[in-house]
Amino acid sequence: MARKQKSDQNKIVNPGKLYKRLIAYAWDHKMHFVVSMVATAVLSSSNTAFLALIKEITDEGFVRQSSQQKFGLPLLLFALMTVRALAGFFSSYSLRIVARRVVEKLRNQVFSKLLMLPVSFFDANSNGLLVSKLTYDIERLSNVVTRSALNVLRDVLTVIGLVAYMIYLDWKLTLVFAAVAPIMGMYLARSTPKLRANAKKVQEAVGEITKTAEEAISAQRIVKIFGAQAFENERFANVVAKNRTLELRTARISGLNSFVIEILSALALGLVVYYALGQFTVGEFAAFIGALLMLIAPIKHITAANEDVQVGLAAAQSVFELMDLDNERESGSYRLAHARGELVFKDVTVRYPQAKSSALSQLSFQVSAGEKVALVGRSGSGKTTLVNLLPRFYEVQEGAVLLDGVDVRDYQLESLRAQFSLVSQDIVLFNDTLFNNIAYGALRNASEAEVIEAAKAANAWEFIQHMPLGLQSEIGDRGVRLSGGQRQRIAIARAILKNAPILLLDEATSALDSESELHVQNALDRLMQNRTTIVIAHRLSTVENADRILVMDNGKIIETGSHQELLALNGYYNRLYHKEFQDD
Repeated sequence: MARKQKSDQNKIVNPGKLYKRLIAYAWDHKMHFVVSMVATAVLSSSNTAFLALIKEITDEGFVRQSSQQKFGLPLLLFALMTVRALAGFFSSYSLRIVARRVVEKLRNQVFSKLLMLPVSFFDANSNGLLVSKLTYDIERLSNVVTRSALNVLRDVLTVIGLVAYMIYLDWKLTLVFAAVAPIMGMYLARSTPKLRANAKKVQEAVGEITKTAEEAISAQRIVKIFGAQAFENERFANVVAKNRTLELRTARISGLNSFVIEILSALALGLVVYYALGQFTVGEFAAFIGALLMLIAPIKHITAANEDVQVGLAAAQSVFELMDLDNERESGSYRLAHARGELVFKDVTVRYPQAKSSALSQLSFQVSAGEKVALVGRSGSGKTTLVNLLPRFYEVQEGAVLLDGVDVRDYQLESLRAQFSLVSQDIVLFNDTLFNNIAYGALRNASEAEVIEAAKAANAWEFIQHMPLGLQSEIGDRGVRLSGGQRQRIAIARAILKNAPILLLDEATSALDSESELHVQNALDRLMQNRTTIVIAHRLSTVENADRILVMDNGKIIETGSHQELLALNGYYNRLYHKEFQDD
């Protein structure tokens, strides 16, 4: 059953519809597409014209040695080769223009689509897989409507032209080749699936090489500290050896294909020579043999083209399935310039797919405007899920979440999210300047003075001043040139610059040393004044000054009160608090 399901997943659904959809992308550039098709037709026709001209040159120039043709035939040959060269250039270049524009358009559309999908989609899909759709899959599917399609057109026209010319020269002799051609086709049809299957294994092996190398390189400190160089060398050598074996098997299958085709061609050629001796002029014989030899390559290409088409259609199905997904649901139209910051949760329930229990269960509480509320509890108690409901990263399944008395589902998404600043424990920075990381997105028009003020408030300005180019210093991939504490402070500066009425802080000081934490905590305390703040805290010492603490467990609030009130209860919070200091 499992094998059948896997087979069904790999099956191309409605290939005709996929191909039609792909052709529509190419047809957006119809002028270049038509130029390429016409040039391809001229290129194919030139093969037959070339053979006919060779026949004339051989018979008239070498056999009869006609003085009248001494200058005409070379000029005609030069003209034909010039036309052939021009046709080849326009066929290839026009096709490349179409291919690159199709790739550009699809990549832009897929990237734009990714930005419109809900957070739950990214929770369920690998980032590497999504990036591969933007790169590898789109590159392969563009070949279906460009290179593969035009190659098949060229080869089909070439075969038609050559066979027609062979029939013109001698239809009986053409039947000799026609008897051998089906045997070639049958053999290639049987060997192509083997080649296709092995090619897929080669791709997987290349992926294994990339994955193994990337893991070892990115984890170089762990590799060194645990003395794993020999182990990683052996692991890498094994996947490289597997790739070598598969590549050699591909070469063997491909080589056997060429060997069989050459043997069959030799048989046809021998029969042609046997029949032609004494029957043809020298020119006719040269032209017929040339046509026969020129037929072999396009026949092999046409037979093997199905592989490229299937791979391209599989890539197209993968890309279009993504593009056809529903966008993040825009259910409301209510807009608000600046919220007061009052939050209400009414009987909220959330359950993740395949989860055995609810992440939040019948949760109800209220946060007054300007109140600082801390969420504490063990991992998996529902704190992060609760915070993710506010900007609608996740949707409420039962109950309602209200902002200033209005259901968050009634807000226009952009307006709703403008009310929040977020600093999470997973710091997200971009390979750009410090300035652009602080003044990010909707903040990009902020002045340098405003950015400096935010950096000072986040205790980041001191280290920024010591960097080579100050705010214009590049920080590398994911901020690799900064320390963990510095990255955290840049993220806090970004939240400060946004100046939103509601702050969402998920362990915002977790990566700071004690001295930096004190400075940043003071900055955050000033920032929190007259703003609603939701703080997720794992270290309870960081939320002692919260107006109210909600203690969560199994998706429910089990205790609520100030720090002193919860300690006096001598309950769950009290045990967590004292355990933290015992562990320290």
